Parts: sequence; structure tokens; C-alpha cells
Amino acid sequence: MLTNLSRGDRLLLLYSGGLESRYLLHLALELSYKPYCLLVDYGQKNKEELEYAVHCCLQLGIEWDKITLHWPVSSTLTDGSEEYDDVSPWYVPARNLILVSLAAGIAETKGIDTIWLGAIHDDKVNQFPDCTQDWLFTVNETLKKSLSKEVQVIMPLLGFTKDMVWALAENAGIKKEEIFSGYGE
Repeated sequence: MLTNLSRGDRLLLLYSGGLESRYLLHLALELSYKPYCLLVDYGQKNKEELEYAVHCCLQLGIEWDKITLHWPVSSTLTDGSEEYDDVSPWYVPARNLILVSLAAGIAETKGIDTIWLGAIHDDKVNQFPDCTQDWLFTVNETLKKSLSKEVQVIMPLLGFTKDMVWALAENAGIKKEEIFSGYGE
């Protein structure tokens, strides 16, 4: 397993502009890490969320890149035409797996060994299969076999509820106007 991050270390943050990723950006800066934000347009309906992310990165002077995917996957979050059994209506098939795969390749290229993803406890409760501790363990095991250098994914907020993250964000001085949720919250 990789060693813990040290002050000044770089990390890659999958950054959407929503609550969890905005709080993780704050946390990374507060802990003196050097975040690199990866924004991904995968066809989500609310492009405004990515606009918030770009604005925040520019305002804070954070290094970032945006990738646009032509991803013909139907979901309530994308084109609104498909819901799947036994998962959240907001579920997008394989979204986090694809985002982590992209992030891992970029992280390896940039010499970054840690990726942060903003999954929380409520994601598991609301039936997102790619937001669980088991999924995280499996992805990290797969990345060990997929890259020439070790890159790990961490979900620092995994045990937190949405209300807890809102409280943390408010306590950190993050205003609701700085965040946009594509989930209609």
C-alpha cells in the first residue's frame, strides 16, 4: 500500500463542482496538498455544475483539465430516458469506474499517486454500487495490476452523510452559492 500523503504532495481530485468535491478541494488545500482537478463532461444534463467547478478552480488558482466524453449511456442524470433496477434513479452505469480509469492514467502520467473521489455514506444507502468500500477495494486492487506505478483511490468522505458534509462545508466557510448539484438538491 502507498504511504500517506505528506504536506505539499500532489493529488488528483475528480471534481464536479458539487458539494462533496468542493469540500474535498477545500480539505486538500487546508491540509497543504497540491490538488490537480479533473473535470469530466460525460453528457450530464446540468452543465452548470461543471461551470461552477471551472469558476472555483480559476478563482483558487488550482491546476485543472476538463475532458469531454461521448458516452452513449442513458440515465436520469444524462438524457433522462433510462432507470435501472435496484439502484438509484441517478445512477449512471460504470460512471465511477470510467472516471477513475481516466484519472488513474492521467495521475500516472503526472506522477501523482493518489486520487480523491467524493463518495459518501448516503451514496451507498441510495444504491450507487460504485460508491462502497468493497468497490473501492476492488478498484484499487485492479489499479495495482493495470498501471506501471501504484496509484490509489481514496474516498475520504465515505462514512459521512450529506448533512454532515453540508455542516463541514458551512464550517469551512463554503457558501451554498459556490456549489451546484446536478442531482437537483
